[in-house]
Amino acid sequence: MSGRTYRVTGINLKGIPLGEADRIVTILTREQGLIRAVAKGSRKQPSKLGGRMEPFVINDLLMVRGRWSAQTETSQRLQRIVQAETLQTFPRLSRSLAHLTAAQYLAEVALQLALPDQAQEELFVVLVEHLERIERAASEQAVLPLLTHGLYHLLALAGFAPQVQACYFCQGELVDGVFFSPQWGGLICDPCRVAQRPSPIAWVSASALRALGSLPNSTLPLPEDSLPLAAWLEAERLLRRVLEHHTDREIRSAELLASCYAVPTANGQGSPAFPEGHPEKWASV
Repeated sequence: MSGRTYRVTGINLKGIPLGEADRIVTILTREQGLIRAVAKGSRKQPSKLGGRMEPFVINDLLMVRGRWSAQTETSQRLQRIVQAETLQTFPRLSRSLAHLTAAQYLAEVALQLALPDQAQEELFVVLVEHLERIERAASEQAVLPLLTHGLYHLLALAGFAPQVQACYFCQGELVDGVFFSPQWGGLICDPCRVAQRPSPIAWVSASALRALGSLPNSTLPLPEDSLPLAAWLEAERLLRRVLEHHTDREIRSAELLASCYAVPTANGQGSPAFPEGHPEKWASV
C-alpha cells in the first residue's frame, strides 16, 4: 500500500448526501478516531458501498487520505473510502422509534466526544457495547434505562461523569432532600446546598436518585420495571445537562424522547413523564 492508503475499523455515525450519487460519512474508528470520508457512488443502485454506508454499520475499511494543506481545518479534511467489508450491523435498532432514538442519541454523544487523528479504542468499544444492549432490549420501556446507562458511561469515559452515589461536597450518604448541579459535580445533600450555595441547582426525586445511583455499575442491577419511566427521564435529563455544560452543545435526538415516553394524565392525554419538582425547574440560590 502507498503512504496515503490505510485500513481502519469503524462504525458509521452520520451520513449526508454529496452531489447526485455520493455520500459523506462520519465514522468513529478504533485506530484514527473520528474521520469524514466520501463514499463515491454509494447512493447509486446498485452500489457495492450502498448498504455498508448506512448508520450503525461496522466495517473494515480501506481508506485513501485526501490532499489538504496544513491550514485546512480538521472538520474539512475529507478522505475517500475505497473498500468496505461489513463486520457487524444492528438491524433490530429500527424496530421501534424508541430503539432508534436511543441509538441516534448515543451516536450524537460519541460525535461530540470523539477526537480526530488519534486512536479511540475505548470510545468505540463502549459505544458498540451499549448499542448492542439497546438492540437486545425486549421492549421500549427497557430502552430508556439502557440509554441513560450508556450516556453515563460515555460521560465517565470523557471524564465528565457526575457524582451520583454520594454528596459531591462532603461525600456523605444521600437521604431526603437531594439536589443536583451540573456545574458543581453532581448530587448535593441539603446541608451542603445551604452551606455552599451552588447554582443553578435542581431537586432530585427519590426514584431518580435510585436510578442515578445504579449507573456506575457495569450492568444495570435494577429490574427494568422496578422504577417508573419518569425516574429514568429525570436521570437522563440531569446527565444531559452535564454534557451540555462541558460541550456547550445540545443533543438533538433528545427532543424525540418526550414523544417516545409519555404517561397518561387524568384527562387521558399523554404528557412527558416528569414528576413534580422535575429537573426542568432549575433554581438559583
